[in-house]
Amino acid sequence: MSTIREARHDEIPELLPVLVLAEANERALRWSLENLSDTVYRMDDDGALVGAATVRWGDDEPEIVELAVATPHQGKGSGKRFVGWLVEEARRRGKQALLVGTANASIENIAFYQRCGFRMHHVRPDYYWYHDEPEIEHGIVVRDMIVFRMALHDDEQPTPPRSRARRERR
Repeated sequence: MSTIREARHDEIPELLPVLVLAEANERALRWSLENLSDTVYRMDDDGALVGAATVRWGDDEPEIVELAVATPHQGKGSGKRFVGWLVEEARRRGKQALLVGTANASIENIAFYQRCGFRMHHVRPDYYWYHDEPEIEHGIVVRDMIVFRMALHDDEQPTPPRSRARRERR
């Protein structure tokens, strides 16, 4: 049985090995924990740490800053359950939307967040300027952050796009 709850301050060191999967630069991760995130969550399954996430709730549109699932638990639906729980928490808090970002080269994350119901929203150019050495994923240099957004209320859902055939006739 999985449980998700806010982590106590004294539990954060235990979560670092998981959170570093979301932000490999430990210096940047520690800075983020001090300056960007206001809440840290942990996901446990039968007492074992499965995942961790950090969220900045203070903005009009809160943002999941880091989200990671421990390697042995990846690919089993834990990440999707964690995101679903955070989405519901945002609704409980009365938020209108939830943001999450990932690197331009993180192909798996880009697909994952879309499968969770997020839509591409904007790009933060040169977001990863702080990397000491260039990071490369899938042969792509990590430079920009792609930000995804999920509207949390039906009245804000976008209208469906017109069909391709209809656009081509114009």
